Amino acid sequence: MEFDTAKTLFGVGLIVALVGGFTSFVDMGAVGLLGLVLTLIGAYGLSEHYGRRDIFNNMLIATIIAFVGGVVVVLLILGSLVGIAITSPGALPDIWSILGVLIAVWLGLWVLVIVSTYFERKAFIALYEASGSDNFKKAADFVWWGALLFVILVGLVLFLVGAIFAIIGAFELKPPRKESGYYTTSQQPPPPAPSSAV
Repeated sequence: MEFDTAKTLFGVGLIVALVGGFTSFVDMGAVGLLGLVLTLIGAYGLSEHYGRRDIFNNMLIATIIAFVGGVVVVLLILGSLVGIAITSPGALPDIWSILGVLIAVWLGLWVLVIVSTYFERKAFIALYEASGSDNFKKAADFVWWGALLFVILVGLVLFLVGAIFAIIGAFELKPPRKESGYYTTSQQPPPPAPSSAV
């Protein structure tokens, strides 16, 4: 995969995944899933070019946790609502039961976001180290604080800011230079060894 292709797939995937976060109640997460797939393909290409397998590995773990956890959360909500309907047939469900389910799901979702974001943050840090793009360092910081503060909603704003920094960083990535058989983006080649007089 060409570097520009990997960079574009990664950036577009981040954008589509971000949009999917706002449309998930309409499309049942289809747009978000497409974004995650594109991001993973791009991350794989970038990890190959930069020689940093941890970029792809951490992004893959974050994606698996987010996807599986999201499915589990949806099943828990549906199961809880069905359980409430069965225990009180023909009557309005108890508001406290519904509230309890919502609080439990929200707390579970918070933990899920923290764990998934932990690995996404590691992927962004690896990209920062490999490319030198400061936007990925900012993205790592913002998404992490966004995950920690997710439970009080202000974290969503921080998470959004982090996602924007990551998108900007993705499209400004430069291909690594190949020097003496090693790929590098910011390091200078070592000076030649002094020749010893005979």
